[in-house]
Amino acid sequence: MQRTFNPANYCFAWTDDGWYEWDRKEAHKQALRVRNRGAKRLRAQGMTVSCFTHSGQLISRGGIGSGHPHIELVVNVYGLNAR
Repeated sequence: MQRTFNPANYCFAWTDDGWYEWDRKEAHKQALRVRNRGAKRLRAQGMTVSCFTHSGQLISRGGIGSGHPHIELVVNVYGLNAR
């Protein structure tokens, strides 16, 4: 099993004025915390878990058809492999 934890999915919200709010530092902390908790839980179930980080990933939000402007965020995506 492989899971990834994208900081762009944490602390991100579109605002009423058509832009966005995102607490980059807190989003990274939350994504890493959730990944680490998941790894700990899987290890407790007897699985072998390895954690990894993909640095500098370009993540897009909004764009054509979404009703929001197209923006790009550069994040570290955290992940785990378990077997």
